[in-house]
Amino acid sequence: GGLLGIGLFREWIKLNSSILDDSTLDIISLIILIIGLIIFTIDHLKQSKDLKKIKTEQKGRIFEPKQRDNLKNDLKNVTKTKVTLMSIQGDRESYRFANELKEIFIELNWDVDGVWEEIIIGGIGPGISIREKSSEINSIGKIINEIINGNNITSRVIMKSNLEPNLIEIIIGSRP
Repeated sequence: GGLLGIGLFREWIKLNSSILDDSTLDIISLIILIIGLIIFTIDHLKQSKDLKKIKTEQKGRIFEPKQRDNLKNDLKNVTKTKVTLMSIQGDRESYRFANELKEIFIELNWDVDGVWEEIIIGGIGPGISIREKSSEINSIGKIINEIINGNNITSRVIMKSNLEPNLIEIIIGSRP
């Protein structure tokens, strides 16, 4: 606006002000232009950071190649049992992450049911919940939990007494 005003009203400004001549108005125009460019650059950098943050959030949780390899290495030594995978209904990020975990179990020839989108009354919270019937110290659910936590993925074990003995339920909750 300042540049446009100086450009359009240059002659009027010079007539009404004896101090301002063409060279002074040119310097003022240049200063306004530099200030505008600085403001634009700062705003552009801020928007770039915000966009990068949004892209990272949209990407969601994924297994990095090293995590995937570590999980497969560690899980291949665990006694295979039936796994039911669930995600939170309407949470696309949870569903995608559950499908990534499903691929790992299938590659290791585990019996996998799901990924089912569930409405869990009271919610499940963030991270991964592993539900099993067993309360033994070295149960399959607890071993899977240790493997997942050992790969920097938040998980926890929940005892559910009405599950079949040879079934593990893994629920992918919201992003922590």
